[in-house]
Amino acid sequence: MTTSGRAGTDRHRGISPSGNTLWASLECLLGGVAAGVLVLFALPTLSDLARSLGLLSTTVLAFVFLFLWLSLWAVIGTVHERVWTVG
Repeated sequence: MTTSGRAGTDRHRGISPSGNTLWASLECLLGGVAAGVLVLFALPTLSDLARSLGLLSTTVLAFVFLFLWLSLWAVIGTVHERVWTVG
């Protein structure tokens, strides 16, 4: 059985963010910004392609954005990890 003083220090130990959490957040943010820029540049073409789907056109655009975001996040994370281990 733990004492109340020790239980408080154990609870706060897991809250502080580590360096890995910071890098993952930055990779996520960078992937989202890159995906947003790419979707904005390709929006006229994407909207023309998705227009034939009628009501599902906005859903298709959202899925394209999410897929691009997650793909870019994975690529950025992989490149960062490779560069970090080599360099």
